[in-house]
Amino acid sequence: MSKLSKLIKALGMIVSKPYLLNKVLDDNDAWKTRVENEFGATALPEVSLGELMAGKELSVKPFAFMEGGSLPTDLALLKLLAGSIEGCKYFEIGTWRGESVANVSEVADSCVTLNLPLKSMREMGLSEDYINQHAMFSHELNNVTHLEGNSLEYDFAALNTKYDLVFIDGDHHYESIMKDTEKVFARLLHKKSIVVWHDYAWQPGNIRHETMAAILAGIPEDLRGKVYAVRNTLCAMYHPGELNSYPASVVAKKEEAFELKLKA
Repeated sequence: MSKLSKLIKALGMIVSKPYLLNKVLDDNDAWKTRVENEFGATALPEVSLGELMAGKELSVKPFAFMEGGSLPTDLALLKLLAGSIEGCKYFEIGTWRGESVANVSEVADSCVTLNLPLKSMREMGLSEDYINQHAMFSHELNNVTHLEGNSLEYDFAALNTKYDLVFIDGDHHYESIMKDTEKVFARLLHKKSIVVWHDYAWQPGNIRHETMAAILAGIPEDLRGKVYAVRNTLCAMYHPGELNSYPASVVAKKEEAFELKLKA
């Protein structure tokens, strides 16, 4: 079942049984309470995407504008970070349509993307239309290597590579995010590596506390002070450098507006 089908089904259930909405809200509230109890905070400090861009103009392509994907600003963040690293080596968990790795491939030397095998997706009962979208934007790119496997079982040490930029966008449940994070920090990073997590927020500023809890549980304790939310995106980021950070806020600011140019 696609994410859109699940959403439609969920909305139908909520309409017929309104009390289910309270359950959804209670679940996020429960995660928020857990994060506060375990880590003493309910939000990560924010860094400004605009400040990171520092006046640079970025082209985001391809971009499908379809369900289950990233925001344009998410892809702009990845492209910005990769482009700032000479000879960037990029690794991601979760290929989906290949939009993220296709964007990064324009500025990175080499890219590796890991996704579930097609056989596994069929065994999960996913439709062929859904399955056939995977890597549609990236499978022909020369500097992109596609790996198949479950990230929770995959032997990252066998890659024998340290990556400059890692994007974690696989399964979005607590245990999966936590274990992906643990494995990435244990096996794939050097001292200057940057890690980005997708779906830290439902919408920019609206925190997905299950994801926040998993990130903080999975990252080494002494590095937690270098984890930020990236404003105007759905992403969180570990960055070892010195960045300006600000208290989390859902208030829009006129000076933080962006310009989008569309071309089909």
